[in-house]
Amino acid sequence: MEMTVIQNNELTISSLDFLNDYINPARLMAGERPLRNAEMVRKLIDELDLNKSDFLFYSNGGRGRPAEYIDMDYDQMFLIGMRESKSVRKSVLAQLKKLKPSEVTPQHPQLPQSFAEALMLAANQAMQIEQQQQQIAIAAPKVDFAERIAKIDQGVKLGEYAKTVNLGPKKIFALLRDMKILIRGCQGYNLPMQQYIDAGYFVVRQTTYGPEDDKRIANTPLITGKGELWLTNKLVKSGVLKAVAA
Repeated sequence: MEMTVIQNNELTISSLDFLNDYINPARLMAGERPLRNAEMVRKLIDELDLNKSDFLFYSNGGRGRPAEYIDMDYDQMFLIGMRESKSVRKSVLAQLKKLKPSEVTPQHPQLPQSFAEALMLAANQAMQIEQQQQQIAIAAPKVDFAERIAKIDQGVKLGEYAKTVNLGPKKIFALLRDMKILIRGCQGYNLPMQQYIDAGYFVVRQTTYGPEDDKRIANTPLITGKGELWLTNKLVKSGVLKAVAA
């Protein structure tokens, strides 16, 4: 299940993807227990005033009970994200900002039409003020995960990511090759599979080296902020990482 763009240019994402790719990775990095989908459904019903009839069912290839979900818009993702703890909210908000909310909100300001919209507007303004006050240089050996991913749209080296989850550079490359995320063959060795580049999890940086008359190209795989959340969640689920990977 992937994010889609509907006709009115509004970005949507399934609540299952929002739970697995945004909420739970942020909870894990904050040392909190991940939510089960049943708990997510109760949050959605309570916060968004939904009924059971509003939910769709996703069957995972006939394995287990079909999972309930809704297609969430940006405002709904924001409201649910603000129900989390402070550290989780920061991480989720950093990711939501990458969805370019300016493209999914009206071009001209409008008055809130409901209490929920007014609450969201007030929370958003408070968060913007807090972010402006916190824009100072931080010189520390370990940078908070949520703050770091908010500024690495261009990606970081896999070796740097490996350090944040207590894995060595050799270990992370071997794991990703075994998981068929990186290429094993001679051509493109250790570069991400195209499908994961297209998904926005990795980028490849090209640099040149050598003398002017014999320039060569070096390709370096970089993992994006979105990719860090996705990969951390994947490594936890596979048992490679513990619930708290920091």
